[in-house]
Amino acid sequence: MKKTSVALAVGAALAAQAAWAQSANVQIYGKLYPSMLYEKGSGASPTGTVVSPITNGTASGTNALGSTIGMVSGNSRFGFRGQEDLGSGLKAIWQIESPVSVDQGSGQIAGRDTFVGLQGGFGTVRLGNMDTIFKNYGDTLGFLGVSSGTWLSTSDVLRKVGFGVSSASSFHLRRANSVVYETPEIAGFQAGVQWSSNEAKTATRDPKVLSFGIKYDEGPFYFAIAHEIHDDLFGGSQNAPAARRNTSDQAVRSEDTATQATIEYRLGKNHKFEFDYIRKKYDENATVTGRFREYRNNAYLFAMENRWTEKWRTALQYVKSEKGSCALVGTACFTDGLEGSKYAVGAAYYFSRRTYGFGAVGRINNGKAARYNNAEFSTPNPGEDITHVALGIAHSF
Repeated sequence: MKKTSVALAVGAALAAQAAWAQSANVQIYGKLYPSMLYEKGSGASPTGTVVSPITNGTASGTNALGSTIGMVSGNSRFGFRGQEDLGSGLKAIWQIESPVSVDQGSGQIAGRDTFVGLQGGFGTVRLGNMDTIFKNYGDTLGFLGVSSGTWLSTSDVLRKVGFGVSSASSFHLRRANSVVYETPEIAGFQAGVQWSSNEAKTATRDPKVLSFGIKYDEGPFYFAIAHEIHDDLFGGSQNAPAARRNTSDQAVRSEDTATQATIEYRLGKNHKFEFDYIRKKYDENATVTGRFREYRNNAYLFAMENRWTEKWRTALQYVKSEKGSCALVGTACFTDGLEGSKYAVGAAYYFSRRTYGFGAVGRINNGKAARYNNAEFSTPNPGEDITHVALGIAHSF
């Protein structure tokens, strides 16, 4: 009798599992790409160098970055995702993705793109913590699949300001409390819009993010235009010197905006080329003399990735950010020395479809007043250039 009961229970469980599998599926996935990294700073602006009044820091002639060798793991990740067929062409979709700190053994559950949503003939709706439309529709090529969250990311020069090191100025972030809608793809075209609030609205501030764009992806061509608006996030003030900031003045509001155009051309399956152009503006309605008022900046990116044989691939990127223009309340403002650039070259050798070794070398060149920063172990002083050399292993599952 007991054997019969056990057999029936096991059979019922297997039947239930089979029935569930018919309407839903779950995938376990991830990517790990730790590397050994050499990092060095050089060329910091000497004492007495006149820097922009919005540069957060003074010229000291001292390089903040020593010659350091360490291990980094970028945005190595582990996740679950799945879908359930709800009938009539409707699906429930979900994902839980977490960072994996290979070098230190730490990570935040659901710290990366995590959402639940519905997908059907109307398009896709997702709710959760997700990359913005602006981030997803631009800078599409990456760098050998290992640029996310590492010094190889172009966003540190392309999508931020160069006079401070706060991420508040970034147009390359994941946003919590987000609602995303994307249309169905029609003849290669697709559009998306995303709204996010940090749930910190007050009587005088209403911080939120609106991101939207349209893209075309068909054959060898990819085109995209995206725009993003940050209300009351103070990307300018939070990078300026303390005396210039408006964050504590409740009468001041901020609006930071960016527009980006992206073009990618694919020559067969082996060669890809990308060009991005971005215009950024950081605006605050300050009235106190000497406070931050406005900063405008343009930047562009060229990148290429090539597969030469079954085993070998190479990548190259170049980013240039102009010095821009600025305004302070009742005080002269200049941006001399706020320009910056970055280049990186690298190669990968594939042991299999999912496992490869990679190496890369790169450098950020900061203008005399700039602090563009992709350092892993510290932050640069004004004018300090940053050099990196890395060797690592990547595995996807």
